[in-house]
Amino acid sequence: MEDIYENRVSYQHDGSETVEDNFSFTVSDGTNRMFAMQQDGRGDLTIGHTSPQEFGIEILSLDDGSPILEVNLGLQFLEYTDLEMFNIITSNELKAFDLDTRPEELIFIITVVPKHGRLENVDNIGVAINSFTQADLDGGVIRYVLSSPMSDVTQDSFVFDILDSKPHRVNDNIFHIIWSVISFEKPSLNITETAGVIQIPVIRRGNLKQYSIVHCGTRSGTATSDPGRPGTLDYVQHTGQVQFDEWQDTKVCTVIINDDSIFEGPEAFYVELSQPTYSLLSRERQAVITIYDVEDEPVIEFSQDVYHVNESDSHLSALIARKGDLSNSVSVICSTSSVTAAGSSLVGLESGSDYISRGRTNAYRVVFPPGVTTASCDVKIVDDSEFEISEQFELELIDPSTDAILGPVYKSIVIIEGPSDESQVSFTLPTYHFAEDSGLVEIEVLRKGSDLSHSSVVWCATRLSDPPSATPGQDYVPTSSQITFSPHQTEKKCQLNILDDNVDPRLEGNETFIVFLSSTSGSSLSDPYSTTIVIYDSHLDVPIMEFIQDQYFVDESEGSVSVEIQRTGDLSYDSSIICYTRQQSAAVMMDYDERYLSETSRIFFQPGEKVKNCTVGIVNDGDFEPEEVFLLKIGQPRGSEKCEAKLGALDTVFITITNQDDVPTLQFEEIAYSVNEPSTASQIETVIVRVVRTGDLNTTSNVRVSTRDGSAVSGIDYSPRSQMLDFQPGVDSLDFEVEVLYNGDIEWHESFSVVLEPQDSQGAVIGPVQSISITILDNEVSGSLVLPAPPVVVSMLNYDNVDSGLKINPSPGYPLVCVTPCDLHYPTYSLTHSLCKQSAINQSHVIYSWEVALPKDRSGSKQPFVRITDKTVFTDVNKMVLESIYFRPNFRLRCVAQPINKNGNPGIPLKSKSITIGTDNGICKAAIFSGHPHGYQAQSFLASLEYVGPEDLDHPNTVHITVEIPHQDGMLPLISTFPLHNLRFLLSEPIYRQQHVCSNIVTPEELVSVVDTGFLSPSYPSNVHGPGYAFPYQFDNRLRENRTLLLYKHLNMKSCLWTFDVWYHMTDLVDTCGGRVISDFQVSGSGQTYLTVRVPLYVSYLYATAPIGWGSLEHRTEMEFSFYYSTVLWKSGLQTTGKLSGHVQVLRIKIKEDGKLVVDFKTQPNFRGLYVLEHATLPGFRSRLLSPMDRDISFDLTLLWGQQTFDSPHQLWRATSNYNLKDYTGTYSIELIPCTVKFTQPYTGIESPVPCTAHQPQEFEVPISFQQTNHPVPLVYSLNTQFELTNNKHMFLLDPVKTDLSLAEYDYSGTFSQGQKIYGRVLWDPEQDLKHAYQLTIEKVFLCTGRDGYIPTYDPAGDIYERGLQFGCVQPSTKLLHRFLILDRGSPDVVDLHFNSLPFDAHFASDSVEYLALQNTPGADGFILNVDPLYKVTSGHQWFLQVLYIISSSDPTHQKYRNRRSSMMSVGKRDATMEKFPLFENKSKRNGTNMRQINLNITASRIITDDESISHVVIIVPSVLGVLLITSVIIVVAIIRRRRKRKQTLPNRRNNIEIAEQNSIKYKHRNNLCAEVKPLSTDKRIKNTVIHNSEKGKVPVVRIKDVNIHKVKKKDNISGTEV
Repeated sequence: MEDIYENRVSYQHDGSETVEDNFSFTVSDGTNRMFAMQQDGRGDLTIGHTSPQEFGIEILSLDDGSPILEVNLGLQFLEYTDLEMFNIITSNELKAFDLDTRPEELIFIITVVPKHGRLENVDNIGVAINSFTQADLDGGVIRYVLSSPMSDVTQDSFVFDILDSKPHRVNDNIFHIIWSVISFEKPSLNITETAGVIQIPVIRRGNLKQYSIVHCGTRSGTATSDPGRPGTLDYVQHTGQVQFDEWQDTKVCTVIINDDSIFEGPEAFYVELSQPTYSLLSRERQAVITIYDVEDEPVIEFSQDVYHVNESDSHLSALIARKGDLSNSVSVICSTSSVTAAGSSLVGLESGSDYISRGRTNAYRVVFPPGVTTASCDVKIVDDSEFEISEQFELELIDPSTDAILGPVYKSIVIIEGPSDESQVSFTLPTYHFAEDSGLVEIEVLRKGSDLSHSSVVWCATRLSDPPSATPGQDYVPTSSQITFSPHQTEKKCQLNILDDNVDPRLEGNETFIVFLSSTSGSSLSDPYSTTIVIYDSHLDVPIMEFIQDQYFVDESEGSVSVEIQRTGDLSYDSSIICYTRQQSAAVMMDYDERYLSETSRIFFQPGEKVKNCTVGIVNDGDFEPEEVFLLKIGQPRGSEKCEAKLGALDTVFITITNQDDVPTLQFEEIAYSVNEPSTASQIETVIVRVVRTGDLNTTSNVRVSTRDGSAVSGIDYSPRSQMLDFQPGVDSLDFEVEVLYNGDIEWHESFSVVLEPQDSQGAVIGPVQSISITILDNEVSGSLVLPAPPVVVSMLNYDNVDSGLKINPSPGYPLVCVTPCDLHYPTYSLTHSLCKQSAINQSHVIYSWEVALPKDRSGSKQPFVRITDKTVFTDVNKMVLESIYFRPNFRLRCVAQPINKNGNPGIPLKSKSITIGTDNGICKAAIFSGHPHGYQAQSFLASLEYVGPEDLDHPNTVHITVEIPHQDGMLPLISTFPLHNLRFLLSEPIYRQQHVCSNIVTPEELVSVVDTGFLSPSYPSNVHGPGYAFPYQFDNRLRENRTLLLYKHLNMKSCLWTFDVWYHMTDLVDTCGGRVISDFQVSGSGQTYLTVRVPLYVSYLYATAPIGWGSLEHRTEMEFSFYYSTVLWKSGLQTTGKLSGHVQVLRIKIKEDGKLVVDFKTQPNFRGLYVLEHATLPGFRSRLLSPMDRDISFDLTLLWGQQTFDSPHQLWRATSNYNLKDYTGTYSIELIPCTVKFTQPYTGIESPVPCTAHQPQEFEVPISFQQTNHPVPLVYSLNTQFELTNNKHMFLLDPVKTDLSLAEYDYSGTFSQGQKIYGRVLWDPEQDLKHAYQLTIEKVFLCTGRDGYIPTYDPAGDIYERGLQFGCVQPSTKLLHRFLILDRGSPDVVDLHFNSLPFDAHFASDSVEYLALQNTPGADGFILNVDPLYKVTSGHQWFLQVLYIISSSDPTHQKYRNRRSSMMSVGKRDATMEKFPLFENKSKRNGTNMRQINLNITASRIITDDESISHVVIIVPSVLGVLLITSVIIVVAIIRRRRKRKQTLPNRRNNIEIAEQNSIKYKHRNNLCAEVKPLSTDKRIKNTVIHNSEKGKVPVVRIKDVNIHKVKKKDNISGTEV
């Protein structure tokens, strides 16, 4: 009883869900077994008894957390029952459970009711309910009823919350209700009676996962299924089921149609659906089937559409046929009507009638009795004595009886053939002869006979003779013409066209062809109706030779004269003729060489030769003579054996010899001179002007030479002079000197003239160069220097062989170089270098510029040249080399070179010839539209991420980003973590690049003091000539700038791949690169939290859009960098998942964040007006962007901006795809509607609609090769954190990054004495310092100690120690003797302030300025705790600290996301030596902990209160007496405890952390580095590690998890813990 009085007896529940318990007991004093009871300490004692008594225990339920939704499958079907459509919701579809709540108390509260039905209890039908319990679901009393039975909806849902008894609430759960609806596909169906079997489609919509059945049956209408009498069995009665298996949406209902021979007209019957199972019926539950039997309808028509009868026949019987239903009698009227034959009247027979007419009345009706299929329509034919051609009349069926219709042949033509007394037609002669050059000829055609009173027609045509002789098309024109004889006419002409082969004459002899008569009308043919035409050419094609013209003029200096002899006729044979001379005023041998009249002067014509030359030599004697004449004649023609030759009419030519070269002529030798102005007044420059004389030099000539002022003034700029120059015999040139004077004024270049005076010349004529200009160059003025020759442009690939480079079009994938004549690579440098040296032109002091022109447009017109002005951060447009980003295939370019004189003034610029960029000689060709000047292409780039650990010497603790971009000729890749806008200014103006620090458009010099590295690495790669780096002058800094090489060193031109590498710290990614901390998440069941930084990556592929500007294809992706750490893992609750033309220039192509393609382009019409989206004057048309045939996407086209003018305005358009594709490659078409205005119409502002006239859309093709870029694989790596305790304030405030202390010096291995404070702090590993981009904040601090030697452990996943879920001090547990929440930053009012009247005096370091140094340490936070309350328990208890902290962005905008972690450290109380605790001596014998024991001072005085002393005395005395009374109970308890202890002390138990001899830290692409880990007995810093359980008998190892590549979900912050 003393145990009861001292409260030593307690009840410990086993943790099950029972709420009641009891035990039985008896009471004895050792001798007497009788005892009495007093209930609840009140009332009378019961009668004594010895039987066991029951002690009842009521158990209060422990809150096990929120209810869990275990099943939420939804309803899969609805059914009909009693005109209602419903289904029961049971626990098979919806079920929740809670460990401490009964099903009757687990309530489902409906927050959003169903839209198309209601929930109700089967005990109260018709009344909607708003809540129900799990017990209702288990009992099957909750059902869903569809309210709108004929609606087309197939799904519904409601939203509910789950409420347990605490209450805990799980909100916003959705229960889906889906069903299927069955109906006919069409409400009606038309068929023919011959259809046989018809299949009526039955369709099912909605939930196709559920098996369902429906009944299909027929019902009679006008069509019946009665087989009792004829005509009533139209179909076979049908009834049956239609079964839909899972995922089937279409079935058929089959009905048999009966075909009879009775015509009944349209009849209908019905097919109906009923009795659905696991489905509902729609409105279309009935289909109307209409049967047509058009094949049975009686049809009457003629058996043929043409009848032939002779005039001598007495009558015509036209057969009429009947088809279809023959059971009834039918009739039809058969009537006649005239065509060319004349019919009689209905009352008599008139003269000239050809037949007796039939009228349109019933008297002429033809009747078909039942069963009869044919009848005849009879017509009387009249025979007269007159000649007539064939005549016609028409038969027609009309007015059929009621039960019949007319067939398609209800009309027929009757042809009456005439008698055989026709006239006859023939040729006059059987043969005709014509010469080959006769041209158009005529032959006679005669008509004869007794009756010529009518007209006749006959055809006259040609054909080949047999055997063939004359060739049609060469010898004659084939023809076929109609000849018409009028009445009484007897003669006509047939015209023929004979062809002469004068183009290629041939002596062919006689050739023949045939002309014949055919196709007569009104007459017949008689002999001869064919005749032979003979063509002869015996005198026409004989070869004839003669001169072409009769007079020639030749100058004596030409040396000879050639006169053409022409041969005509047949040239297929040899011919010859003698060409000889005869003297006139010109003398033989003195003036020309004689040709004799002999065989030596014969000219021979070979077969096929038409013209030969007769050449006569002319003697140049050097003396001036007047014109002289001689004759050239031909004669004695000669042919071959097969063909003679003749002499033509023009057989004599007059040849006149002129003597212009011998006329004495005076002129200047040069047309212009230039001279530098003297530099001093005492200096005079002399210009020597030479006058030359040509022609006969044997006489004396003279001329006056004088100066004339121009911009230069005589006496100031030069000395005037006038002089008579005398040319003596034999003198061919004389010099005229002019002195140039010094002029101190700074003037532009000046000039004056020197002229020859024609009025003062004798003995000679003045030549064309009778005036020259002398330019005085002022050295002080620009433009005084000029290159000796124009520059040339070649590809830098051909810089070493410019001659070869000029013969081919330069490659579009390599730079161009402008080669001046002063460059040693110039083709004629051997000639020009001396001129450059003479002019003091330095090759290194030349100003360059470049001009570009677009390719020819569709009309073939060339585009103008425009100067290139767009500089970039990598390139300059005023250099000798032009990079390939400025041109594309078919672009035309030229360079401009301007020398600089010694004073720094530019000279005269010279332009090179234009070159055209090649299309087929690219280096990195595009895969799709190679060589296309307007193609826009961009393959996907690849971005990869890698974490580099602290052991790397070059880039420790950084994220390595690699971007690989496929290269195409003319492309410039831009990379940045910020959007790339205003490309023209972004590349040229530094101010626009300020925010693009993390990019490849900022040079390393600009990154100084901002970040350590960038995408442009000065040392990547080296200039060694290897694969992809061996092109001519590729890295020559004498031709290309260093900033250009800085970019192009990243391009491998063999693999056509750009590679950019950069290493960033996590702080740089957030502070500098525009990254942001996104919501982090805890992986379910793994006990890990991921803190993620998302950094956007923008990549633009730039192309030149000459003449100015850039076009881009833009990609966007996002990079994710995550580090993970252990977290608090709570027990899971509910979890959820024309002519008019224009220009189109594409400016930008990009893919939006949603994956849709955006195309921006600019237009400029070549007409007065503008392009419009649509216009009222062209209805049904709209401007649009069309996708390729194999890309089934559409675009929305909008007009963004346009100039306010009608004069070729610029307009900006944007086309956006309606949905996204992975690959957009193809040829797209832009169709724009041109809208024109009059030339006098002014622009009046924005009007709607625009006052213009729309025309048919114009089409522009835009080839695009573009693919979406995959997001780089997110990077995940582990973040190591440390939890430190110390009693030294100075050590507590030290920054581990800024001090040189080792880990051992930070370690505090002493004890905490009374009166001291515990300083605790959590910080991340200094080697993985995240700097100021993030911050670590402690949120909660727990303090606990175990009961009966229990050591709290932290294993939230339960997979380390395999003893279930362990939460340390965080979660209440019966195994904990004391548990306190001593700090809570979020809820300070709920913390425990003291223990046994002693205050903890706990506070955060951030609450006091005293600890400001710790607050300024990146990634660290701490707390302070009084140690005195820890001495308020008996010896043998160990104290543990556990903290919850967060890691989040230092940006205040992200502080709303909390990310909890826990860190726990043991604080033990020492009351003896360490030998008393085998836990720390032999870790394999007992469950251990990963927490370092912090001992309290054992020499400290024991503080025990008076109450505590008294309680010990009270406990000891009753304990002795109790042992004697309940020995048996003690024995039982001892046995039970011994068994339990054996279970708890099983061998080979693991501690929380198995001490490792090696701690292997592995990183991708890094050598393994091993670091020793101290035993937990001497190290208080526990790192966040992933534990891999070692096998039995092996050395346990702690391994830090490898760098992980893991795709993380989008969530912001997660709680975490570290012990």
